[in-house]
Amino acid sequence: MFANESEYMKITDIKVTPSLGAANRHWSLLKIFTDEGIVGLGEWFADASIEPLKRMLIGQDPTNINRLHYDHLWQMQGRGAGVEIALWDIRGKQLNAPMHELLGGKLRDRIRVYCDCHSGAHWTREDYERRWRETRASGQLDPVYETSAYVSMAKEVVAEGYTAVKFDLDVPNPWKLDTYDRSISRRQHQHIVTTIESLRHAIGPYTDLSIDLHGSFNLADALRICKDVEHLDLLWLEDPIRWEWGNVAALAKICRQTETPICTGEIFYGAKMFRELMEQQACDLLEPDIPRSGGAIEIRRIAELAEMYHLSLAPHYMRSAITGMAAVHICATLPNFLALEHHSRNIPLWSTMLDIKNPIQQGYMAVPDGPGLGVDLDEEAIAAALPAGVPLWS
Repeated sequence: MFANESEYMKITDIKVTPSLGAANRHWSLLKIFTDEGIVGLGEWFADASIEPLKRMLIGQDPTNINRLHYDHLWQMQGRGAGVEIALWDIRGKQLNAPMHELLGGKLRDRIRVYCDCHSGAHWTREDYERRWRETRASGQLDPVYETSAYVSMAKEVVAEGYTAVKFDLDVPNPWKLDTYDRSISRRQHQHIVTTIESLRHAIGPYTDLSIDLHGSFNLADALRICKDVEHLDLLWLEDPIRWEWGNVAALAKICRQTETPICTGEIFYGAKMFRELMEQQACDLLEPDIPRSGGAIEIRRIAELAEMYHLSLAPHYMRSAITGMAAVHICATLPNFLALEHHSRNIPLWSTMLDIKNPIQQGYMAVPDGPGLGVDLDEEAIAAALPAGVPLWS
């Protein structure tokens, strides 16, 4: 039986920031306001109108997160998961409890972070696309993709205290024989294997090393890479093929034929999309994205399903520090958690946008114990990312 409508807390307004610009990966932050004066922090997508969300949620009870998830947010997928973060923040503030306590309590006080380095330079979409154009025109490998540049980046990041690093090796190169065919030329194959060998030598045997191929290659050549780096004890090799296009069995074939652990899962939303992958035991680790694959509700469902198949989770994420803190709370409650991705080392605002500055210390993030997310925004730092005269919230 439902309580009288007048007893509900109600959502009264929703505001978002404009895009915080290409340098900040076009993050857009979100606030949900309530009639009790509690404000929840979340994240939005800069290219999406907020008006449909207002029509759905204003007047609703923000504390019934399950109902809002299944009635509205689930169908919005990643955008809805960013909104769900704000609902957990509201509920935690109402109950004076941290988000992790609402999820059953934390299993660890700090969260291990692995640094996504890309190459000898951190990734931006603009740079990546430009380097492909320049490589095709010049026939020369960009210096940031030389093996020596990877090694320099690895040493720099490990010196900061990270115990795990990840690099991309499906990068712009002059050896690709055909624009459309997904095979790997012998020269590109050599560069990939040599670079991984050099990285392992540079960081030593006890720092975890992962490699991402972004599903860029065909099955035969991807499998050859997996087998040729078995001796390098990778933490994982990520997305050797793009199996999500309709062939889980192809990834399972790779997984069965190599000792290199296979990791995947950043593209799908919701636990149900992961079912066939796990039933066919087509990978060794999972990396659902927060929030693309879900907020706390769906990520925890994925983790529970994964635990039945003896799989650990290493969640992927590329959003702002608000999503990062929500991810910390979620990961603190997962028994089969391995490490959380950090893809924003090259974005200064990520480290300054909260009242907790530089939250990553020696490769770990402390789990906040304050109400809700346990953090607040430094709105002055965030506003500095916008052109003069552009309001922060609208």
